[in-house]
Amino acid sequence: METLIYISKAHLLFLILGGIYHYSLRNEKSFTFNRFYLLAIYGVSIIAPLLEFKFFKNITFIESSLLSGANSTTTFNKGPQTIETGLFTLDIIFPWAYGILVFLSFLIFLIKFGKSYYQFKLLYRFARFDFKHKVYWVEDDIPPFTFLNKTLLPEKLMYDENKEVILKHEKNHRTTLHFFDIIWVEILSSILIFNPLNKKIKKYIVENHEYLADQYACEDTQKTNYAQILIQQTLNQQQFQFVSYFARPTILNRLNMLESSKNSKSKPFLAALSFALISLLFACDLNPKEEIILKPENKPTSDNKVLKDEHDNVNPIFSVVEKQAEPREGIEALYDALSKDLEGNYPKEAINKGVEGVVYIKFVIERDGSLSNVKSVKGIGAGCDELAVEVLKNYGNWIPGKHNGKTVRSTRVIPIRFVL
Repeated sequence: METLIYISKAHLLFLILGGIYHYSLRNEKSFTFNRFYLLAIYGVSIIAPLLEFKFFKNITFIESSLLSGANSTTTFNKGPQTIETGLFTLDIIFPWAYGILVFLSFLIFLIKFGKSYYQFKLLYRFARFDFKHKVYWVEDDIPPFTFLNKTLLPEKLMYDENKEVILKHEKNHRTTLHFFDIIWVEILSSILIFNPLNKKIKKYIVENHEYLADQYACEDTQKTNYAQILIQQTLNQQQFQFVSYFARPTILNRLNMLESSKNSKSKPFLAALSFALISLLFACDLNPKEEIILKPENKPTSDNKVLKDEHDNVNPIFSVVEKQAEPREGIEALYDALSKDLEGNYPKEAINKGVEGVVYIKFVIERDGSLSNVKSVKGIGAGCDELAVEVLKNYGNWIPGKHNGKTVRSTRVIPIRFVL
């Protein structure tokens, strides 16, 4: 169930952050900001749901005197019991099924990448390196492209009047490590394989790479001339995956972006703020943190009736007494008995949910040694609280406490630790 919750949160966070980009940033010319925003979507969507920052606390105060004589908790382990569970429950099937799909998705990426790398090597091994421009010229009639950190261009461009513009465009792809973005996204997108925005965000990342390179290449040429070069280069068809081409099918978007004047400063700021706040929200565990605080022990006095039963003024309940109530065979014997009673009975729900921790049981020892008002004052749920109360009720009578030489009703707290 925890795996299902994590995957759901990761996909939902990805949808929200991706939606922010789609509706507010994709048409803005804040290309550098957009690049890192898009890359962060994948990393944060996967990591944030794994974090559990606690901002709220549930604090329970227990008087230290109620725990005196019980300095060590009884620890209850799951033990060698066999729990009968279905072999095909959602909690068991889902993590394995999703993990297999993620693995297959990653494997497909490796196969495609390996194929592209092999095709690239076939061209690269016959290429001639240009030390001046740090590119490789090949005889084949291919479109200019950058794969990993290497740029390949057809030799027919060596004497083309637009050569310098194309070289500058590809230089931006190479020197700003756009290939790293593509590899990063392809790997992490395997985890978000079913997300409906996955393909669109990957498309936006590739488009943004082209916008960045176009912006850099246009520094020394007119936008109208550059647009004509883009149109001419679309006659060459792409041949590989995972590469940055000078001309891609996103030609219309690139032409529109060249002419666009949208450059809002407020939208990136608001997007960054929303990104941080939403990510923090998904990284927070809004369930309050449980905390036990012991009150300082009060010294017993003749009129020290710390805790009274509101409905019984004749027989008050003392929380601090001169002689505390004890199990008939001692506190260690009590813990041994509780451990035996609990052995092999770890709640099935707690095992399935991985619940463990300390249950604090508070109860009243009557004047005849019997127990009453046995209840959990701080528990861990999943059936552990009820089980701890039940075994303590079944233990038997205690030796009642005494105050001012008289047998009185008193209260105690016993901690019981459940460990898987």
